[in-house]
Amino acid sequence: MSNNFDLIIIGAGPAGSAAAFTAAKENISVLLLEEHPKIGIPVVCAEGLSKSTIKDYLDIKPEWISRNLFGSIIRGPDGEEFKMEFPECGWILDRKIFDAALANMAKAQGTVIKTSAKAINIENDEVIVNESNEEKRYKFKFLIGADGIASNVGKWMGINTRLNLNDIVVCAQYLIEGIKIESQYTHLIIGDEYAPGGYAWIFPKSDNSANIGLGISPVKTKKKAIHFLDKWVKKEFANGKITEKRFGGVPATLLKRFSGKNFFLAGDAARFVNPLNGAGIANAVKSGIIAGRNAVLRLKGKKDYFEAEIKKEILKEIKFHHRIRKAYLKLTDKEYNEIFKIGKKVYEGKRIGHINMYHLVKEIVFSSPRLFYIGFGLLF
Repeated sequence: MSNNFDLIIIGAGPAGSAAAFTAAKENISVLLLEEHPKIGIPVVCAEGLSKSTIKDYLDIKPEWISRNLFGSIIRGPDGEEFKMEFPECGWILDRKIFDAALANMAKAQGTVIKTSAKAINIENDEVIVNESNEEKRYKFKFLIGADGIASNVGKWMGINTRLNLNDIVVCAQYLIEGIKIESQYTHLIIGDEYAPGGYAWIFPKSDNSANIGLGISPVKTKKKAIHFLDKWVKKEFANGKITEKRFGGVPATLLKRFSGKNFFLAGDAARFVNPLNGAGIANAVKSGIIAGRNAVLRLKGKKDYFEAEIKKEILKEIKFHHRIRKAYLKLTDKEYNEIFKIGKKVYEGKRIGHINMYHLVKEIVFSSPRLFYIGFGLLF
């Protein structure tokens, strides 16, 4: 087998595999490198995916889904809850199956996939790979970095990928079995007792199991995410069995640059993550597809539209959510409760087809002088 490829993609998560199957369809030679022995493992994700964010890019197959969702139950800092009926909101995926399926789609189009293959450096037009403890070199004409939040590819290509404390949400999650839950609704919980600067979640995986986790901002607390998670689990799920533990971070900032003369970044590597709720699967797939088709244009010597497409399809929403997060980090539990009550007034008892975040922010901003002062800049 030749060690020369038109396109090399580093990272076989949703972004990397989506880029691979998109490019390989155009008779481009593609190599997809994955550092782990098995694609989809380990899972570092809550596995939620909304229908509206993915509908124009990928058809979600039933076998990829752990749970169809009918809505969400929202809990405020004082413990009060309300239910949002939102039948078209989305799914909880099985990322082990989902990720492997996307990689198989890429393979079916002719992509060469190598697992246990960790990229350790890039020199000129070669990726140096530790492949099952043996060093190998693969030449490329174009490169896509889909290697997650740390993104060595970004660093190797001269991009500053460092994250400050304010630029990250630290997450901890357990998969817990043998618990009583409403298995077709997510639970979203706000308040500093549960998750300072972030939120906590219950994402059902079956009738009696769920991903239970939270994300916190290091600028709002010196305590670790696991401290808050363990405290919560002990209080509400002491009889459950923890079968998996997952820890990681979600980027909450944007890179100044995510492309270059012979490369693109996609997914978490490019910081294409919703900084407000941590959602990244849809943007990973979308940015991967956009990167794949524009890499083909570059390889064929044509003008590409990568940055323009990313700006339209991904960055506009992310930038708005960054502004919301800035305001969110300034709030106290008293103000979280105000927001909770507004949300309850707007959504409780109604069948929702779509959540207009701009409309919701407008309702919140004009509800009180304090929230108006904090949030006016989000709208104008």
